[in-house]
Amino acid sequence: MIKINLLAEKKQGKARTGGGPVVKMPSAGGARNLLLVAVLLVGVVIASVWNYRLNAVEEDWNKKHVAADAELLRLEAIRKKGEEFEAHKALLARKIDLITELKKQQAVPVHILDQISWNLPDFLWLSSLTAGNKGINLVGKATTYNAVTNFYNNLNESEYFTDVTLGRTAEGDQGVSFSLSCQFVPAGAKDEVVAEEPGES
Repeated sequence: MIKINLLAEKKQGKARTGGGPVVKMPSAGGARNLLLVAVLLVGVVIASVWNYRLNAVEEDWNKKHVAADAELLRLEAIRKKGEEFEAHKALLARKIDLITELKKQQAVPVHILDQISWNLPDFLWLSSLTAGNKGINLVGKATTYNAVTNFYNNLNESEYFTDVTLGRTAEGDQGVSFSLSCQFVPAGAKDEVVAEEPGES
């Protein structure tokens, strides 16, 4: 007769299946892997933040660069306008100086003619008048020698003429022809020359 001990088998079954769920502790290698993953995640976050900040700084510098280029273009246009204004101003200044000089040069011949006409006596007229650095040369005719003498005396006594010299005179069919030379001086200059002559002797 065969006997089977069921109690022992039940105890053995309980021993195999009893005790609840089994918890396995991670090994040292698994902890190291978790630490590496955490470090990598932190590194990625830091790199992302740093990249974002660099992009923001680069964008800000790009904006500043564009603004600086626009300002340079504006200043270049202003500089060109300033140069054009200075060139125009210099041109106007040269024109004004030229006009002033021409007026000065024109005033002297007009003044010479005006003073000679004031000193012309009756019965005498001029046929030519030349003026240069060496003085004034007059050629004319008169009805009498007295008219020529009066013209000479008038110029000699005028404050605008000095070194009056009577040249060749000749009587012809149409009256007396004459030539005369003198120097034109500004008003008052003749008196200064005359005042200096006694001191020089």
